Amino acid sequence: MVEDVEAVRQGLGLGKIALLGHSYGGALAQAYALKYQRNLNHLILASTWSSSAALNEVFVRMKQNMAPELRERIDRLEAQGLFGQGKPYEKNRYSNEYMIAAWGEGYFPYVYHNRPDPNYDPTALGEAWDLYREMWGEHGEFIIDGNLKSVEYTERLAGIKVPTLMVVGEHDECEPALSQAMHDKIAGSKMVVLPNSGHMTFVDQTGMFIKTVDEFLAGGVR
Repeated sequence: MVEDVEAVRQGLGLGKIALLGHSYGGALAQAYALKYQRNLNHLILASTWSSSAALNEVFVRMKQNMAPELRERIDRLEAQGLFGQGKPYEKNRYSNEYMIAAWGEGYFPYVYHNRPDPNYDPTALGEAWDLYREMWGEHGEFIIDGNLKSVEYTERLAGIKVPTLMVVGEHDECEPALSQAMHDKIAGSKMVVLPNSGHMTFVDQTGMFIKTVDEFLAGGVR
């Protein structure tokens, strides 16, 4: 995927770019910076993580903080196996029951905070299931054990010298401590925590998000 990003940059004749990655896109942006830093003038890492092991620890705490009934329901469904269940057209995806429990009741408080989406449908989120299973894994939303577990970049981030901004929501699924770990490693980097915001910072705090990014690109974030 890093090579896909580089191919787009070359194909559009962009020269040096400011690269913003949100969530998984932030992991990809780090991977790009670690290989093609020479092609960047700014790097923005939004609501992301540099260590899947650390993110898995966040998920453990997230589960611990759930209402006991919800946690027990999720644990039961995960113990049954999340794939191969139901009707033939359902066997390669999570069941609706699990999607509602995990993506709905479990994740929703960490996705939106200031402006919860009244049209959010946790059963409509999964499409590219073969890809999802390969990347995230097969054992549920609260552990990364697919190939994304290879995202262990923290100790390499000191090599990033381009101006870098971390922006994260106060109540983010990718909690601020994950951004702090990246901020600590990248010399001269900036970090902004958006108040009353979940993972979808640009929805919860649209004006703050845009202002933060614009000021950083103009050299004004402190």
